[in-house]
Amino acid sequence: MRPLSIPLLALALAPLLAPAPAAAQVPSLRPEALAATPLGAVPAQATIPPAIPPRNFAQAPLRPLQDRTAAEPAATPAPAAPVPLRLEAGTGRLLTLPGAATTVIAADPRVARVQPSSPTSVFIMAVDNGRTTVVATNDVGRPVAEYDVTVYGGRVQGERGPGGERAAAPAARPLNPRQIESQIRSLMSGPGRVQVRAAGRALVLSGTVSTAAEARRIEAIARGMANADTEIVNEIGVLSAIQVNIRVRVAEISRDLTRQFGFNWAALGNPGNWAYGIASGAAAGPLNAVIGGAIGSGVAGASPQRLGLRFNDGTNDINGIIDALAADNLVSILAEPNLTAQSGEVASFLAGGEFPIPVAGSGADGNNSVTIEFKTFGVSLAFVPIVLGNDRLTLRVRPEVSELSEQGAISLPLAGGTIRIPALSVRRAETTIELGSGQSFAIAGLLQRNTAQLTEGVNGLTDIPVLGALFRSDRFQRRETELVIIVTPYLVQPVSNPTALAAPTDNFRPATSLERILMQRQVSAVPPGAPIPPGLGFRFE
Repeated sequence: MRPLSIPLLALALAPLLAPAPAAAQVPSLRPEALAATPLGAVPAQATIPPAIPPRNFAQAPLRPLQDRTAAEPAATPAPAAPVPLRLEAGTGRLLTLPGAATTVIAADPRVARVQPSSPTSVFIMAVDNGRTTVVATNDVGRPVAEYDVTVYGGRVQGERGPGGERAAAPAARPLNPRQIESQIRSLMSGPGRVQVRAAGRALVLSGTVSTAAEARRIEAIARGMANADTEIVNEIGVLSAIQVNIRVRVAEISRDLTRQFGFNWAALGNPGNWAYGIASGAAAGPLNAVIGGAIGSGVAGASPQRLGLRFNDGTNDINGIIDALAADNLVSILAEPNLTAQSGEVASFLAGGEFPIPVAGSGADGNNSVTIEFKTFGVSLAFVPIVLGNDRLTLRVRPEVSELSEQGAISLPLAGGTIRIPALSVRRAETTIELGSGQSFAIAGLLQRNTAQLTEGVNGLTDIPVLGALFRSDRFQRRETELVIIVTPYLVQPVSNPTALAAPTDNFRPATSLERILMQRQVSAVPPGAPIPPGLGFRFE
């Protein structure tokens, strides 16, 4: 071991050989001294011992501050200038970011929209003409990338400036008919072919499609892809106008049930110079009519559902009528109107008649006058079809079945007589529905049930047990109605062969006299014709 030199040994032992610091003088803390000292105060003679510095044996020199700063990592550099990006309205582009981003913001979403697809990629969609900025930032808010996006080719030309104002419109892009034609073909929903060609500052659309709605949709697509100052010339033809046949079934069953049972009697007496009369039930009426001899005529004119009895001894005349009525009235109505119209057009149909209605008014000279108006009744149908495509259509339909009725009729007195105006019994529905060709829809229905019961008799006598039935009459009536309206539309086409359609008069031949007498036939038996292929014309199997 190499011996240490004297200077080095002295330097190492110097801290150990240094004199120790003087001990701190601690004042005496007698009780009387503590009592004289305020709470929290330190005695004046007390001194706080200095802190003992640590003993550094071989302390290395400190580095300067500028050296430490130079060793730290460098700050993040400022982001680069925005990347210019030019897009056509309605298109988009997928961009790869230089780093991972957590937030992507578009300054004006009316010009462009953003959709992050991964932390390092974003999809920018061009919406409308203008200019905007897209910024991507990381998790600490520092920008990762910035793009200056310019959109052209929208409906409204002109770019937005930094303040949102409209600047001068950019130069119109050259038209590309092939690109527009390819886009139209990819969006067509039916058969057909469309060609697009440029003619100066105009686009000419030609070809054929299946429906008029398809032609209008193609024109709208071309307008959206062309410049705002480009004229669209639509020369697209429609292969055949789509026609719609509607079949409406109005089915109704009405039943009236009537039950009536009762006793109707009348008595007439003429003893001496006096006359009296008593009547009950249907035979009751003014007393003078009974005394006048209407009793006998009432019995003689009794209807078949009544049983009449009479007793006459020369002085007293007694008539009795027993009502026993049982009536069932069943009415069935079936109307099936058919009507055909072109898509988007209004069609109406009426099978019935018109009846006159007098209407009071005033003439030119100020005098009262009566005019006649006519109101229709019968089976009517009106509808508007709109074909949507894929054999589906929207249908606005209004079927109606009406007939003359005495229920609710009125009588108007006029000079020289009275006019009887009948009422109308109407079944009507009006609605808008959507369905496919050949599908049926019940658009309306009704189930109605009315019950009425009437009891008549002599007050007090009808309450007598057993015998009270001789002085009262019961009438029970019930009416039931069930109605349904069913609509079935068909997409139809005209038939080239007229013989393929059948009429009600085809193969009709009236019966001969021999067939009517011996065979009780009204129509001769004729073999049916060949069946009609389904889907042709307006007859449906």
